[in-house]
Amino acid sequence: MTDRDEIVELVHRYSDAVCRKDREQWAACWSEDAWWDLGKGRLTRGRDGIVAFWQAAVDGLHVVVQLVHNGAVTIDGDAASGRWYVSEHMERGNGVKGILLAWYDDTYVRVEGRWLFASRSLGSLYHGPPDLSGAFTPLP
Repeated sequence: MTDRDEIVELVHRYSDAVCRKDREQWAACWSEDAWWDLGKGRLTRGRDGIVAFWQAAVDGLHVVVQLVHNGAVTIDGDAASGRWYVSEHMERGNGVKGILLAWYDDTYVRVEGRWLFASRSLGSLYHGPPDLSGAFTPLP
């Protein structure tokens, strides 16, 4: 596989772990000193902190399906960057359903021959009811 193929596989493995709420698989996608920024002051640093934050979030969901759409990757040796568009369909534990349409700006690092997330920064285009009646935010 090419480096790009391996990064695409990382992005898809991440989303598969979200859908299955697989903590071990999801945690294995991150470098030790990574950071994850979900916006609105929700910045978490370090794999352990990131995984704990994620676990608390998915524990509040009955079902979540995260789909990866188009993306782009730029590789520079053992570092890379990318942008991926994602959608999430979810049902919270209280029965409320919603959709997230978003993108991730990523950085990647190759550690012992494997590509991992060094950072992920989420931007939201829409987060609201499944009927899309909420407000959309255009790309900056």
